[in-house]
Amino acid sequence: MGRLIGSSKVAWRGGTIGLGAAFVLLASPVAAQQAKPTQEVWGGADVTTNSWSVYSGLTVALFSSLYDNGLRLRAVGGYGFYSYPKYDVTIRGYVGFGDLLLGYQHQFGPLTLKAFMGLSTESHNLAPPDPDSSVVGADLGAKVALESWWEIGPKTWSSLDISWSTVHGGTYAARARAGYRLRPQLSVGIEAAADGDAEYDGGRGGGFLRYTWAAGEISASAGASIDRSGESGGYGAMNALFRY
Repeated sequence: MGRLIGSSKVAWRGGTIGLGAAFVLLASPVAAQQAKPTQEVWGGADVTTNSWSVYSGLTVALFSSLYDNGLRLRAVGGYGFYSYPKYDVTIRGYVGFGDLLLGYQHQFGPLTLKAFMGLSTESHNLAPPDPDSSVVGADLGAKVALESWWEIGPKTWSSLDISWSTVHGGTYAARARAGYRLRPQLSVGIEAAADGDAEYDGGRGGGFLRYTWAAGEISASAGASIDRSGESGGYGAMNALFRY
């Protein structure tokens, strides 16, 4: 069945905006005293053959800049749609999701690691109802995430992001990228990702373009996707991030 690709994942949009505004207000005195950015906000959209999602998030460096080692506070939220065939009908799913995580960033030379843990929530509504699905309704659980960035050389880099939560019996997501800098600000590369829960497992692979500047970045990717039922199709995603 076609489901939401969760790094995508992520009903909670109003709460996320409120949390984000609160974090900005709390962190603004620190930003006023430091030239380096202490917050980053991002948003994006993801589309597959049978799903779409939109999401946004905010990360605050609590006692340092984003470029220094230290504690991080992160809030993420979003909303999405997916559909899959069941008997002689098409089930349509609507999902809202959100995270509130505390983490730490540490740089080891060319390698930067970020580790987070905290709370995650998802709310799935199916129409018509699917009596065989265990992923339905709202659930709250624990979440852990690990993100890495490796500056392999002046022209090449790679990243790996993985996460797992206890929501709805266990959900996971992972994405790996390898990039080559055509110019200092412009990278091209390949990516692979997987995600799933108790009712779904899916994977994707494709290429991406990434453009960066001092205050942020924009990336776009596209490729092919497949799930455990053998249903395949394409995907496209776009993300933007700003630091201040």
